[in-house]
Amino acid sequence: MKIKDDLLSLEDLDKLDSIISSHNFPWFFQKNQTWDDDPFFCHIMYCHDISQSQFYLQVSEIFKKHLNWTSMYRLNVNLCPKIGSTSNFHTDVNDEHNEEVMTTAIFYLNTNNGYTEFEDGSTVDSVQNRLVTFPTKTPHRAVGQTDTDKRIVLNFNYIK
Repeated sequence: MKIKDDLLSLEDLDKLDSIISSHNFPWFFQKNQTWDDDPFFCHIMYCHDISQSQFYLQVSEIFKKHLNWTSMYRLNVNLCPKIGSTSNFHTDVNDEHNEEVMTTAIFYLNTNNGYTEFEDGSTVDSVQNRLVTFPTKTPHRAVGQTDTDKRIVLNFNYIK
């Protein structure tokens, strides 16, 4: 696992925040984060080699120089409301072959008391402009916040 603070320039961070905070940015209700857990909102930007969002190119341009992917598999923006929920431990890709060569990156858009927990007990706090990367086969879960109305993360799955 690698953690990088202050990943984006203030200009890029403001640009990203204005895209995602825009009234034109749609959020889609999801009944569960994984299975049999709490709801959240999601915006799928890219999935299975196909752009799913008009915002994908703008957002991917901001991150491409930092993540250096050769192939994007999935990019989601997740918004967890203030309910303090905890998802189940999971991996983001359910394909053992792809998991072996993929990296997962989580970018925290806002600071709050939520965090990402790994099956080994280690945690990464939700700190604005922080990026954590780890092998996609690593089980992890989202632990929701109780101090802010929302926790927003960008979740990338890609091949370097």
